[in-house]
Amino acid sequence: MAIRLRRRREPENEVLGVYTFPSRTVQVLRTGDDRILWTCDCERFRRQHGAREPLWCKHIAKAAARRSLERLTRRVATRT
Repeated sequence: MAIRLRRRREPENEVLGVYTFPSRTVQVLRTGDDRILWTCDCERFRRQHGAREPLWCKHIAKAAARRSLERLTRRVATRT
């Protein structure tokens, strides 16, 4: 009798937001284990891939600020 074991597929990351700048794109992702992951397509971000610290660049900082403002203003607008 043959037993087939199916590999569990890694759940794909859910895209929470995409922030575009003139030459860069930043994505906010929710991983399968409910963590938030920021990614950028700039060279500096890609060079940090082996680093122990969380990956970061100025584009992610700008996108995080924009996301915070959007969330803040959206919450205020829905309460009134």
